[in-house]
Amino acid sequence: MTRSVKVALAITAAVVACVISLCGVALALRDWVPGLAGCPDLTRSPKTAVFTEKARIEILYPQLRPILSVHWQEHEARARSCPQIGAMDYEMNGFALITAERAAAAPEGHAAPAPDVPADLRQFAPPAPQWVDVGGGLLLDRASATVYFTRISSQPSSSPGPSWRPSSSSPAPPSSPPPS
Repeated sequence: MTRSVKVALAITAAVVACVISLCGVALALRDWVPGLAGCPDLTRSPKTAVFTEKARIEILYPQLRPILSVHWQEHEARARSCPQIGAMDYEMNGFALITAERAAAAPEGHAAPAPDVPADLRQFAPPAPQWVDVGGGLLLDRASATVYFTRISSQPSSSPGPSWRPSSSSPAPPSSPPPS
């Protein structure tokens, strides 16, 4: 081996060792560096409690009126990053129990696969549902008159503070109840 080949191999080995060392240091420091950079605690739960506010859901889905009972929750639609790049989207999921007459009057729709229900809401799901997609992010189980809804928005519906601005076609939401 010539001297120049030996020098090139030594430099390559040193660069690889430095890269591996830097990766190891980055992995060791990843848990506390975001806090030093002013990033929020990512270990906090990004979802709300389960709400039972019927009025809010009747505003969002007037075709479901009258709603007998409802259980819904919101969570962030994707994992947070630090620094946060772009606005966060929020996903609202829930079950609404509607009248048998309203369920019978719903559009026929087509069979739909079972939705991916958040763990906190599974207890409110009907037993052995046969979901039908009736449009607008709504799945209906006619036998139990239960609707599963999903909605993505750029502002959380459960806490419409001063920054919440209703569109010209939607009325202002009523205030949310405290988490139960």
